[in-house]
Amino acid sequence: MVALSIVLVFLLALSRGESELDAKTSSPQEATQRGSPDLSLPGSCQPAPSCQKCILSHPSCAWCKQLNFTASGEAEARRCASREELLARGCPPEELEEPRGRQEVLQDEPLSQDTRGEGATQLAPQRVRVTLRLGEPQQLRVRFRRAEGYPVDLYYLMDLSYSMKDDLERVRQLGHALLVRLQEVTHSVRIGFGSFVDKTVLPFVSTVPSKLRHPCPTRLERCQPPFSFRHVLSLTGDAKAFEQEVGRQSVSGNLDSPEGGFDAILQAALCQEQIGWRNVSRLLVFTSDDTFHTAGDGKLGGIFMPSDGHCHLDSDGLYSRSPEFDYPSVGQVAQALSAANIQPIFAVTSATLPVYQELSKLIPKSAVGELSEDSSNVVQLIMDAYNRLSSTVTLEHEHALLPSGVHISYESQCGDPEKRQGETGDRGQCNHVRINQTVNFLVTLQATHCLTEPHLLRFRARGFSEELTVELHTLCDCNCNDTQLQAPHCSDGLGHLQCGVCRDCAECKAFGTGPLATNCSVDCARANVTLALAPILDDSWCKERTQDNQLFFFLIEDEAGSMVMLRVRPPEKGADHTQIIVLSCVGGIVAVGLGLVLAYRLSVEIYDRREYRRFEKEQQQLKWKQNKNPLYKSAITTTVNPRFQQADSPTL
Repeated sequence: MVALSIVLVFLLALSRGESELDAKTSSPQEATQRGSPDLSLPGSCQPAPSCQKCILSHPSCAWCKQLNFTASGEAEARRCASREELLARGCPPEELEEPRGRQEVLQDEPLSQDTRGEGATQLAPQRVRVTLRLGEPQQLRVRFRRAEGYPVDLYYLMDLSYSMKDDLERVRQLGHALLVRLQEVTHSVRIGFGSFVDKTVLPFVSTVPSKLRHPCPTRLERCQPPFSFRHVLSLTGDAKAFEQEVGRQSVSGNLDSPEGGFDAILQAALCQEQIGWRNVSRLLVFTSDDTFHTAGDGKLGGIFMPSDGHCHLDSDGLYSRSPEFDYPSVGQVAQALSAANIQPIFAVTSATLPVYQELSKLIPKSAVGELSEDSSNVVQLIMDAYNRLSSTVTLEHEHALLPSGVHISYESQCGDPEKRQGETGDRGQCNHVRINQTVNFLVTLQATHCLTEPHLLRFRARGFSEELTVELHTLCDCNCNDTQLQAPHCSDGLGHLQCGVCRDCAECKAFGTGPLATNCSVDCARANVTLALAPILDDSWCKERTQDNQLFFFLIEDEAGSMVMLRVRPPEKGADHTQIIVLSCVGGIVAVGLGLVLAYRLSVEIYDRREYRRFEKEQQQLKWKQNKNPLYKSAITTTVNPRFQQADSPTL
């Protein structure tokens, strides 16, 4: 059994080795599609039959395109090796084909500071072209300098359920104070206002007509019908307009504790034109005293359709399709905020603070602050959160634009040269960045697959409007300058020369394979190929290998008439018995195992029968009387009086 297991493992390893060998000799088109170099062994360059397959196999590989570099009978795959090995074997440096990745800065405006912060350049460079060779990383340095007075848009999103009645009175007086405080850090600031309650279906709100008209507890209170989300005031720099619009608002009411805040956040992020967002720092202040409904809760009200991720505000600013779509998920909210480059500030009461702190961990570049019961500290809370967010610089890329096979990592250099810290991850981040301080990010790009066309990647510092655009290319073919059609070196003009190797018309004409197969009739119009299966070989025959590494011979019989007589004698492929052998071994092991199980079961059966017969024999040999069981004890006790005399006994 052990021996059979060892043989099985050996055969499986052999089969795997043959599969790897087949992969090495696959077509260049297959290599281009897969394009996965072996990066686990640095410097492990292996021979390859063409220049393209060579550079795709490993980043350390180079190709020697010198004519007649390989000896007679030596495979052309020997042209593929490391640079050092090829130079040692006599390949001139100018004959080496070794494409390398490169960078080209297309736009690099210097970092600058504008007096009002609006025209400042905080991110550099702005556009770069990067060309990647598979498996070879390219490192891009990105600089960021925090500008003073960067413009801010702030949208105030307020919970108008009945429990927020006292807070609304405070917010009505908020506009001027908030603008004054924000103008201390920026010269350009605008504020807007929106409100939310919950979906107007059971069990979230009462659908009794009277309650829909006036959901507050008493009829004497000013109260408006419930709604999901209403956009009230677009972003403006007019503090009086803010106070006037907020002053017209009144509280509403609903039945359950969680609110429909996620609907409001999603619409505020998606309806950018209606809200009036500028391409500046965007803040969304979310105030509430309770938790939130999330995806799946809509099923309680018979709403099964997931949120479609589109803006649905009517002419009155109401979220018109709230009864049709379920609440968004946390992931949807986070993605929408990230795509719109909005930084949320959750100003919530102490009872719900832990919930929103956990939510903030799932939404990048967000902040949480504890709101007092009447929102009296909201201005200071917003300023503290704004300072924390603006001093945190996070560089990231748009994941939706990242093509398959391209990997990006970041290293942040946040402090002075002697205090620099490097932390690799899927984004770069520096905290506590001061105004006019410059931080650096090292972005490493690496490709494992070829790109069919250039891709544009966008990098940005979250919360800021500027972007870095990277035009990404991949190197997946050789750019040899010795390419010749119908080169005299190749069978007297009957083949094409590329990277020092002939690709003859014989292969495509006879077998329909090879690099010329796609356009063989045009490229090889001068060649007329016939086949002969019984060649007589001599020194006048040419020797080549097909794309699948099979050796064949051909003879130029009539050069003037461009007639090529092709004599084909490819070596017979040995039948691959590996699978049969492996299956046979597996079958043998299973058969031996079954035999052992049957033998064991038979021995147990024989032993049991023998013991049973012995038991029956011993039972037959018992000599017990059947009238009385010696082990039986009667419940009746007989006592004989020794002084008792029978009547017929003589008298003494």
